[in-house]
Amino acid sequence: MSRTQLLYELQQVDIQVEGTSQRLREITASLGESADLKRARKMAAEGEAHFAKCRARMRDLELEVNGLSEKIKADEQRLYSGRVTNPKELASLQEEVASLKRWRDKKEEDLLEAMVSAEEAEAAMAEARAILTQVSEAWRAAQGGLADEQTRLQTRLGELDEQGKSLMAAIGPEDVATYQRLRQRKAGRAVATVKDGICQGCRMNPPSSQVQHARMGKELVFCNNCGRILHVA
Repeated sequence: MSRTQLLYELQQVDIQVEGTSQRLREITASLGESADLKRARKMAAEGEAHFAKCRARMRDLELEVNGLSEKIKADEQRLYSGRVTNPKELASLQEEVASLKRWRDKKEEDLLEAMVSAEEAEAAMAEARAILTQVSEAWRAAQGGLADEQTRLQTRLGELDEQGKSLMAAIGPEDVATYQRLRQRKAGRAVATVKDGICQGCRMNPPSSQVQHARMGKELVFCNNCGRILHVA
């Protein structure tokens, strides 16, 4: 295998390593709770809290209405029992009963509104829970897929590492140093293929003599325009 062929294959391995490593970084960033899942969980929690608050208010009003009814019942029994004979005391008791009934009516209106609010809150909570379930299921499926992909890519990265080491062992240290130096300067593309007489690194036409020498592969030939190592397949 020629010197340029070895370097070209090493570059192909390095390109795959870059792409695989980038994808692994993306997977690592995606593993864990997604923004959609966090948002759905927050909405469900807020819906549950709001429903609990509405239920608590409804129960408080129910207790208050029941307490007023019991008080009215006791006062009316006393009023009509005949035990109270003092006209002033009777008038006061009648007024108290009337006041309690007016207050109970107000609380019953509040209770009705609270019941409607509780029903609406319960419906909103149920909807939020349904959304959370849907998002959670999609998230779990995606997480499983990402985990599987992560395992495959980690295995592939190990294989590429072995390939890279094997190629570097077959390449002379001077050529490796030249390749690595160019790779840093040329955005990871130290070797450029020549297709139809055109350098694919800069899209210029190297002299035919350069192309011929590059085709032989016995020495490293550099593009006059971009400075990359020319490789003729």
